Amino acid sequence: MRSGTAMRLPLDRPARSLGSRGRKLGVALALGALLASGTAMTLAAPAVAATGDITCPSTACVQVAPGAGSPVAIAPDNAGSAYLAYSGGDLLKLDLATGTLTTITTGLGNLRGVAVADGSAYLTSFDGRLQQVTLATGSRRTLAAGLPSLFGVTRAGSTTYVTDGNGEIVAVPDGGTARVVATGLGFSYGIAFDKAGLAYTADMMTGRILQTNVTTGATRSLVTQSYEPTSISVGDDGLVYFMVAGEVKRVNPATGVQSHVTNLVGINSFSFSLAASGDAYTTGSGNDGLWRIVGLTAR
Repeated sequence: MRSGTAMRLPLDRPARSLGSRGRKLGVALALGALLASGTAMTLAAPAVAATGDITCPSTACVQVAPGAGSPVAIAPDNAGSAYLAYSGGDLLKLDLATGTLTTITTGLGNLRGVAVADGSAYLTSFDGRLQQVTLATGSRRTLAAGLPSLFGVTRAGSTTYVTDGNGEIVAVPDGGTARVVATGLGFSYGIAFDKAGLAYTADMMTGRILQTNVTTGATRSLVTQSYEPTSISVGDDGLVYFMVAGEVKRVNPATGVQSHVTNLVGINSFSFSLAASGDAYTTGSGNDGLWRIVGLTAR
C-alpha cells in the first residue's frame, strides 16, 4: 500500500544548500540524475496522524541537531556519535548527547553514502569514488575510482561493499581491487548485512527488497511491488527494515512475512539509519536537522 506521507530528498548542510526545483521522481532509475543535480521530490502529505503513527516532534521523535541541515547519509557509530555526509563534500561528527557538530573534513566530492567502522568512515560519491577517511585525523585515501555512480556503502569484515547505478553490488577488499559480486539489483540507495553475511538492498525501480549472497551472487526477492523503497537496515532482531515514503516497514528474511511498523508524520523523511540500540536517525524537510526515532525496532 502506498503511503501518503511527504518525502523530500535530502540535499546539504545549511551553508551549502543546493535549493529545490520540485521535480517529482517518475521512475527510480532517474533518481541518480536527481541526486546529482540536487533536485527534490515531494509527495502529498496526510493532514493528521493515525493511531500508531509517530508524530515529530514528540517523545518518540526528538530533534537532536537542528543545525545539521540535511545530510544525504547518516552513520551512527553506536558509541555516542553519528557521522553525517553531505552532497557538498563535507563529513561531520555529531555528538548525540550534546548536539555538538564537528567538521572532520571537507572537499570529498558529491557524496551519497557513509559507513563507519574501526575508526574510519567509508564514503561513496556520485562520481564513482569510494574514499576512506580516518576519523581521528581527517586524512583520506581513495580505495576505488572510475566506477559507476556509487550510493549505498557498508563494511563486512575487511571488505567494503557498495551499490552502484548499474544495479550492482561491488566489493572492495582492503588492499585489493574492486569487483562486481552481484548484478540485476536495480537501484538501491543503501545496503545492509545481517549476522549471517547476507546482503540486503531495496530496489526503487521495481519495489523489491532483495537478499543477496555476495559469495555466490545469488539473489532472492523478499518483498515485491513495494512503492519506491528508499532505505534499508537490519536490526539486532534480525529483521530487515525499510522505508516506503514516510512509512517504515519490516520483513522477516526467514519467512518473507512483512509488516507495518509506523508512519513518520510531521517531517518529510527520505530514509533512516538504524542504530544498534533500535533507535533510528533521519532528516526532515529543508534544513531542520537530524531527528531520533526512539525505539523503532521495539514497535
